[in-house]
Amino acid sequence: MYDPSLSRAQVVSPFHLRTQPMRGLVLFNFERDPDRVYKGLEPQAFDDVEHGTGWLVIGWRVDGRVDVFHDSGLRLDPSTYGIAGGGLHRMEERDLSGGRFELGPTGAQVDLSFADLEDRPVRLVVRETDTRPRRPFGLLAPMGSAATDPPALPLVFVKDFYFVRRAGSEVRIEIDGRHHRSDSIPLLLDGTWMRFVRYSATPFVVMWNHRDVDTAHVLTVCGSTAQSHGVHYDLQANGPFHEIRRMSCSEGDQRVAVEFAPAVPHLLALRAGAEAAGEFRITTEPPAGAVSGSWRVARRGQRLELEVTPSGGWTPGDAQPMARLLFRLIRMFRRWPTSYRWRGVMEIPDQSGDVVDPLPLSSQWERTG
Repeated sequence: MYDPSLSRAQVVSPFHLRTQPMRGLVLFNFERDPDRVYKGLEPQAFDDVEHGTGWLVIGWRVDGRVDVFHDSGLRLDPSTYGIAGGGLHRMEERDLSGGRFELGPTGAQVDLSFADLEDRPVRLVVRETDTRPRRPFGLLAPMGSAATDPPALPLVFVKDFYFVRRAGSEVRIEIDGRHHRSDSIPLLLDGTWMRFVRYSATPFVVMWNHRDVDTAHVLTVCGSTAQSHGVHYDLQANGPFHEIRRMSCSEGDQRVAVEFAPAVPHLLALRAGAEAAGEFRITTEPPAGAVSGSWRVARRGQRLELEVTPSGGWTPGDAQPMARLLFRLIRMFRRWPTSYRWRGVMEIPDQSGDVVDPLPLSSQWERTG
């Protein structure tokens, strides 16, 4: 597979990981009783150096795109919302500072009001008074299931995920004076029926191979590890060559890792015509299931062609039996990543000297079904 004359070639990673901190989210679905503009609303809370402190609300539109309403104190990247449905329609500043957003072991307490793009009043309320014990679980939110032109593989892992109980709770979705019924779900958790309004106080957002990263990074090897742009790499030796066995990064006390089996080869040392393929597995700590699939690389002349396909979808981790039944019955939870495919192309530079970091990389995610 390798050209022995290239044994001193530097290790290059064509893969990128990016994490986004978030303090909490709540999802209100009302597709069965939609507004003429919106069919879902999703408040999110932030309190971190990257975004600042405040709230935003994603408006899931009936035309497939999204609107984003946010506090003035938040610093947001509009390209982030390309992962949602048909992409971003409008992003507008709103004063949400007078609202309430509390998610805890005894339930959700939310009360947010704002005006939409047409200056119509919108109010979202959840008040839970049932304090019986809850057994939340982790899952991969199907954020990317409706994306038509995804800029990345959007992995929104939610630990401590739970639904709002029907008994002992008030849910209000009001748009322009009209009350909309939340969607229902035939789910019994912890001995009580649930609404299709759900929340997590510890979401962990991961973007893998975002298309706005148009370079492959040359790694500085230190023993069997390397670091680059906040990502830690575990390497393994194959003769004089180093191969990428694992990549990982953290956000607070949460961590994501991508493991490759076999390890991704030392790309710049591949001989002409060489090909390699294997599998990958993406996991988090704390655990929220795993996403798996395959990878492939081939050298064609002076060009490296790369491909990643999450063909294994998402496999849930530990969860109570009724939650696991939900994942089996609603295939979207498990199968949506299988319709994603990433392709990248990288030109192999002249091997006469050290490689200049970074190397140009052309890549794109696409939906295959």
